[in-house]
Amino acid sequence: MSTALPLSPPWPFRALAPALGFLEEVDGVLTAPELEQVSRRVADSGQWREYVVERTDLRDYRLVFENEHIDVWVLSWMPGQTTGFHDHDVSEVGIAIVQGAIREAHMTLGGAPVDHVLRAGDTQQGGYGYIHRVSHEAGRPAVSIHAYSPVLRTVGQYRQRDGRMIRLPEPGRTRLTPG
Repeated sequence: MSTALPLSPPWPFRALAPALGFLEEVDGVLTAPELEQVSRRVADSGQWREYVVERTDLRDYRLVFENEHIDVWVLSWMPGQTTGFHDHDVSEVGIAIVQGAIREAHMTLGGAPVDHVLRAGDTQQGGYGYIHRVSHEAGRPAVSIHAYSPVLRTVGQYRQRDGRMIRLPEPGRTRLTPG
């Protein structure tokens, strides 16, 4: 079961740190490689630290920036926290790991998921149709930065029902849970 987050504060957000000012210049939809670079720049700025949340009762995340083309989030991962398999609908994604490690698994047909560990300093990108599951691997908390474009309005959660795989559309600001 998923839990929708309350809507973020209305635009404009508080003033961005100068190192994040480049986000305000995004004036169009970005590709996955471009989003990977955005996430890397946010990581390199060090400004992500003020957005880290340590909650053991649920996986938490904070919105850093949003305009009509992009949204950027800091996700905190504590031991045992995971998403189910999901996609980002029409949004592409760029990810940077800034603390600890996360495990990313990719769904396969007729076999076990294929997974790998992303550690602090690693980046990842996912284009349209990217399906994955993410979980805490190391660190307390592990922290990742995710940039989406277009803005993440909808996610698809994958669940098994009566032996069949189904996709359940959810709001983009839903706390994804394993199914």
